[in-house]
Amino acid sequence: MRKLPPLNSLRAFDAVARNGSLAQAAVELCVSSSAVSQQITILEGWMGIKFLQRTSNKTTLTPDGIRFSQQINLVFDKLEQEVSHRKNIPNESEIRLSILPSLASRWLISRLPAFSLHHPGCRVMVEASVNLVDFSRDNFSLSIRSGPQHLKGNNYQGCHSKKLFDEYVSPACSPTYWANNRIDLKNIGNCRLLADDTFDHENTNLNWQIWFNREGLPPSSSLEPSQSFSDSNLTIQAAVNGEGFMLGRSVLISEEIHRGTLIQPFSEKQISDWPYYIVYPSKYHPPRKSLSSFIHWLQDEAKRTSGIVVG
Repeated sequence: MRKLPPLNSLRAFDAVARNGSLAQAAVELCVSSSAVSQQITILEGWMGIKFLQRTSNKTTLTPDGIRFSQQINLVFDKLEQEVSHRKNIPNESEIRLSILPSLASRWLISRLPAFSLHHPGCRVMVEASVNLVDFSRDNFSLSIRSGPQHLKGNNYQGCHSKKLFDEYVSPACSPTYWANNRIDLKNIGNCRLLADDTFDHENTNLNWQIWFNREGLPPSSSLEPSQSFSDSNLTIQAAVNGEGFMLGRSVLISEEIHRGTLIQPFSEKQISDWPYYIVYPSKYHPPRKSLSSFIHWLQDEAKRTSGIVVG
């Protein structure tokens, strides 16, 4: 049996020591000052040591009180850290995923039933968002994000990252739009151009001008987009509707290409400057069984996906 003083008394003493007064400790603990004072008296009686020096208008710690408060503070800090850590460890069977809306709807959703079929004990919860995950605050198991190649996933501090896949970028449009606008690539500026502004693409080959520059083709006219969208799904839908040419990301438009609602009439293509990464917090490394299974499944699905860059 542990020989410990009453825990309520320890809490009251810790609050007084940190706040420097009975009144402030009472506010923190949501009790009266007299209740706090009573708890300190109980502690002093149990320990046989005087911890507070009380006067008519001031309460101070005795030397014994100072030394004891330092030790109690360390114990409570350690306990608080451990409780916080344990609260943030997800259920073994739960996988909480944050993913870009376009990748969720055009790549992940149709594949998830296969994972659930082979891992019936795992529960996958998906949040589609363009916002970066703060793993220290948000209770996610992992995230799938797209970012500039040079960052290699390192825009997440304190995390492990694995490249999921690269993809190609090339002009795409609907068959109907192409039938009415059969042109050479250099003349594409004469047509309506669609832009995906989900991210800052100004300095990457998801920007029309930069894509053209890397092909070494001087355009015959301006490459300023006629329409721009803040969501990749909207850009793709506009292209499917026959609104013009988009710079299609091969993984996101693979189903549309397969259905024939989009075509890529030119052979020129480039590896996207924005590959996809799996990111998860270092505190989950090495990944627990369910998370590890999900990560390996994602990687296997990536290898089976049309439109990715092999090697």
